[in-house]
Amino acid sequence: MLHKFNLSALNDYSQRFARQVCDDFFIHNAAASGQHILNLTAIPQINLFVISSLYDKWKADAETFRSPFFDFENTEVKESLKQFMNVVSRNISVKREALEPILAEATKNTLVLLIDPHSYFNEIFRNQPNFTVTSDTVQQLRKYIRFNKFVAQAMTESMAERAFVYVNQAIEWSENAINQRSSELDSIDQWVGVFSEKVPLEVSSLLKKVARVEPDKVPEPEPNQSFFDTLIPETDSIPAPPAEQPKEKKWNEVTPPSPALVVPTYVPPTPPTSLNESVASNGTSGKASLNDTLRTEQSSMSDMYQKQPIASISQNIPLNQKFMFIHHLFGGSNSAYETAIAELEQAPDFATARALITYKFASQHLWDMTGDVVGDLLEIVKRRFGQ
Repeated sequence: MLHKFNLSALNDYSQRFARQVCDDFFIHNAAASGQHILNLTAIPQINLFVISSLYDKWKADAETFRSPFFDFENTEVKESLKQFMNVVSRNISVKREALEPILAEATKNTLVLLIDPHSYFNEIFRNQPNFTVTSDTVQQLRKYIRFNKFVAQAMTESMAERAFVYVNQAIEWSENAINQRSSELDSIDQWVGVFSEKVPLEVSSLLKKVARVEPDKVPEPEPNQSFFDTLIPETDSIPAPPAEQPKEKKWNEVTPPSPALVVPTYVPPTPPTSLNESVASNGTSGKASLNDTLRTEQSSMSDMYQKQPIASISQNIPLNQKFMFIHHLFGGSNSAYETAIAELEQAPDFATARALITYKFASQHLWDMTGDVVGDLLEIVKRRFGQ
């Protein structure tokens, strides 16, 4: 998630940048070719992201070209189709109305990759289908990424001979690469200057502002007034008790001596004795009551049962709890519930299962990760993996 960014400001700047680039380019050109796009801006990463987007659309169009009435697995058909698509790719021609939104998205992704590579790679990996990152995906990243390119290179090395890894593993690899090789990150200030040549850019304007809590102001003391007098309002001052008027003493009245000051000793009240305490005091003082002992043993047995490992998640969810999960976590969809539980059952370890809950299901169904219902599901998953 792009938590650090003010998404409204980020989108606004990207759109203004794309508009200005298109204004400058389409004054002299009716459409942009592939070579034009590779040199469209002075920032190679933006240009490559545009090419990458066109590549994705090219692949999608190739898939839609297939028909159920013809054998597209035939060797001759496959070769012909490949040649056709290659010829098409060498004849890119994009008009402004199609290019400008693609350019704006490429600008946005470039800024995120430059300013906060953690967010960029996390977002890329979390959006992968089936919660997996394939070797093809990593190869595409390495092909099209220029800013902070060492991350994609490190990912390729980590993948080795693997066909895919789970998203949480890919995120961990990318974060380790960024943390361990932070000295290799591209200079933000350098590239901000290049952006600003087209449209002025202040990085701080793209980030969320953190509100500062101002300390309470203490009023300044007035002349001839102590600082401490400002801390207690005059209206809150405690009035002095009225002075006692002396009594007129008679000539024959003897004044008795003043009694000595006696400070009473505080004796705490004795709390009422409960029935259990009364029984305990009858020769068994200091021992817990029978009810307390049984209650403690039952609680301990319940805790032990709830922490016992289980072989299946679905078979250990009571019917009433299943309905609660479906209603509160999956919007009333039984199929969404069954699919999620099946994925959790197939997870190889608890870390992967927790990542599925945190990154995939919580995002899909807008879960409150601090809620009790999610906590109940997580406890059952913990038992499945012996946690």
